[in-house]
Amino acid sequence: MTYPPASRTEPDMAQALQLMREHPFAHFITAHDGLHSTRIPFVTDTQNQRPAQLRGHVNALNPQAHGLDAAPVLVAFSGPSTYVSPNWRVDKTRGGTYDYQEVIVRGTARVVEGIEHFKAMIDDLSRLIEPQYAEVGDGPVWQISDATPGYIERLVPHITQFVIDIEHCEMISKLHQQFPEEDRRSVAEHLMKCNRDESRAIAKKIRQTL
Repeated sequence: MTYPPASRTEPDMAQALQLMREHPFAHFITAHDGLHSTRIPFVTDTQNQRPAQLRGHVNALNPQAHGLDAAPVLVAFSGPSTYVSPNWRVDKTRGGTYDYQEVIVRGTARVVEGIEHFKAMIDDLSRLIEPQYAEVGDGPVWQISDATPGYIERLVPHITQFVIDIEHCEMISKLHQQFPEEDRRSVAEHLMKCNRDESRAIAKKIRQTL
């Protein structure tokens, strides 16, 4: 028996890539020197339209930075999620649960150095993330060129830059697939009434699968 069930595994890597770029702030998990997790933003690079490499950085004092080179790592990108009450189904006899989407990446980390690599990564992160918050202000996307002279040069010695060569990338979509269509329609209808953005996002995704 395989887990997760095939019905919850999304084979379309374009959807995985979309989630990774819409939700770049991910859990970075390592076990080479004890179990550790830090949430950091990642740039996802592609090859043949598939996720191929991640770029990230951590504080050099972070225990995950020590021994990171050539270490196996796991990165979890969390998409929208929501609780689903049994009361929202036609059949109310089965318990509550959570529906969600996520992308799990496994790979090997490589420590990299150089200020130019860092500048490119920060600029790419800015181009990726800042437009998602465009409604907050009317300024242009922040770039390294906007930093105070000397700031980046002082910062780089205190961080550890790395890339992750992706060996396995899996997207999980738990969208009530195991329930009858009448239950799924009812759940989506209830979630659309919720004032939580994530709940409405899951409702729309459930409807797309009907």
